[in-house]
Amino acid sequence: MTPVRATFEKRRRAKYISHLDLMRCMQRAFRRAEVPIWFTEGFNPHAYLMFPLALSLGYESGCECMDFRLDGEMSMQTAMQRLNAVLPEDLQLLHVAAPVRKHTDIAFADYRLCLDCAEGTKAEDLRAAWDAFFAQPEILVEKKTKRGTAMVDLKASAEVLMTQTLEDGLWLKLRMPAGTSVNVNPSLLMDAFTAQLPENIGTGMLHAERLAILCADKTEFV
Repeated sequence: MTPVRATFEKRRRAKYISHLDLMRCMQRAFRRAEVPIWFTEGFNPHAYLMFPLALSLGYESGCECMDFRLDGEMSMQTAMQRLNAVLPEDLQLLHVAAPVRKHTDIAFADYRLCLDCAEGTKAEDLRAAWDAFFAQPEILVEKKTKRGTAMVDLKASAEVLMTQTLEDGLWLKLRMPAGTSVNVNPSLLMDAFTAQLPENIGTGMLHAERLAILCADKTEFV
């Protein structure tokens, strides 16, 4: 039995596939590609597929991970080629290798977000609104948890890596806590920002993409 960690991209139309549907899509792909995958044991055996960090609906990514176990003589590269042949073009495997880090090592994720200006508004006004928003000593929002809800300070959670003014919008690169212990969706920060934003300045998030999944030491999760 060979453990495999596949890195795959989720682009364009595929960004609207929910995490549950993504799992179903991958399970069907393994069957169609006739890739020998290990099944769990017990009363209800099912194909072992593990996604270390679910991606929010509407987000694109080129760094998604999926773990599985080959139960046969097929090589990793052959498995990847067969899977890509049956998967949609917007959902393709990019790399396969033996897992190195544990799922519990995940601590951060980097994102690129594009905010759109309202018609007739200058990008500089949107930039000024963002700078003022993030300059607040704290940004408290209510976050849903397994036990109910909790107040989270997004100012303490988010790290702004880059802010770039465009002709008709604003690019942000953020680093957010992610993983099994703490996971903060950047959409919470964007929702809090747009809630304070006058309608004549911005219209919300136009594009969202996950750029990297990182461990606590800021190295990429592989």
